[in-house]
Amino acid sequence: MATRTSRPSAQKRPKAAAPLDGAQRLIRRVVQGDDASDATVHRLTEEIPAVPADGTGVERPVPEWVELSQSLERSFAFVDLCGFTRYTEQHGAHAATDVLTRFRAACRDVATRRGARIGKWLGDGAMIVGTEPGPVVAAAAEILLRFGDDPFEVHAGVAGGLVLLFEGDDYIGRPVNLAARLCEAAGPGELLATGVDEHIPDWVTRSGTVTVRATGIGDLTDVAQLRVGSDAWAPVESSLELVPNDEG
Repeated sequence: MATRTSRPSAQKRPKAAAPLDGAQRLIRRVVQGDDASDATVHRLTEEIPAVPADGTGVERPVPEWVELSQSLERSFAFVDLCGFTRYTEQHGAHAATDVLTRFRAACRDVATRRGARIGKWLGDGAMIVGTEPGPVVAAAAEILLRFGDDPFEVHAGVAGGLVLLFEGDDYIGRPVNLAARLCEAAGPGELLATGVDEHIPDWVTRSGTVTVRATGIGDLTDVAQLRVGSDAWAPVESSLELVPNDEG
């Protein structure tokens, strides 16, 4: 079994903390004991809704001042253009912009049609997010297929599991990191996936398994190597009928 190594990623500066609103300042004063009475603490405790740590999507609503960090089950695909920098050097910025525009349009179209969404754009890549692993695997695989005949190729990584939703539009957790590292380690035209064996579409080929040495995570064993053949396209029936010419 071969071993892949993902590239180290650049360190990002942490985001500055958001300013506290009135409810948060009051809770902080109570916790720190400033002007706190037993009645105030009891009242605040009663007013803060009891929300489960693991979100289901159908739990009761909460007021806007309640800050939640629930665990959610999500699947992620990181899809990236291979050799985009080299393509830009060879063909120029205008040609590269056309490629990137087409790539992003394909990602939006495929992800939306399959019930997933674009979580964020990453320069010449994209992060796709879905509630189910099957559509996310299928979306990444179809994007690979769409660019199979181009002078550049696409690679992807897929993983899923429990994550924290941060500030309403960002995800924090091991599955996000796994998908990103698998994408880095994937070869051109290849999709590396973990934990999705039961959700691989029948038109996607599993060519083997590999161990990925992921930076900051460690060795990931039994990672599925997935590829999509040119025969994966759905059959298209022509809507045009040939009408015989009776005039001879």
